[in-house]
Amino acid sequence: MKPSRACAYCGTRGKTEREHAIPRCLYPRSKAKSRVQRILVPSCRRCNAGWSDDEAHFRNVLAVSGATTQAVEELWETTIYRSFREPDGVRRLVDLYEQIKQVELDGRLRNVIYPGKDPRVLRVIRKIVRGLCHHHGVGTAIPDERVWADVLTFPIPDKLMSELTLRHAEQDIVEYYFEPSSAPPVHSTWFLRFFERRPFVALVWLTDVSDAERRALVTSS
Repeated sequence: MKPSRACAYCGTRGKTEREHAIPRCLYPRSKAKSRVQRILVPSCRRCNAGWSDDEAHFRNVLAVSGATTQAVEELWETTIYRSFREPDGVRRLVDLYEQIKQVELDGRLRNVIYPGKDPRVLRVIRKIVRGLCHHHGVGTAIPDERVWADVLTFPIPDKLMSELTLRHAEQDIVEYYFEPSSAPPVHSTWFLRFFERRPFVALVWLTDVSDAERRALVTSS
């Protein structure tokens, strides 16, 4: 622990720990020595301890949603299967099972998970964005209520993508883009993709915005 630093999430001053802005559990064993994306930010003990359960659930949900990749397969073969054998493994399996919905696709019933409908998944996305805001020096101790996040369900226009800067290049784990906004009350816009094909979008507000204003802004985006 390091003294006299402010928590990147709540702003509390005092002793802090180093917290991974991108959850460490997303990295398979083959990435153990990777330093490309191990972004660390200061966090008080209370905030640091408040993420681990949701982050493991976040990893598990992403691992079963969409096509697989080499990184995801490695996670399944190691940390995910091992986590299900831990004392709380049954609960983790139940948490995952409860997110599975049976839908008809192409005339066949399929089991599907919708990460954007899981509040714990979106809480982790908001936490990641808040930590990255601190890391990039565009804001710190941003309250959770000032971040909106969802699964990206539409293609990003090429013109918009050409104006964004890729902030990270370890694509098999996570890549993200962000740009500060010149259109208040939006503070910054974020696009994140995990395991090469699970995209999310997030908006950070300059100040607290009412639910009605938020819905209107998101709908018009």
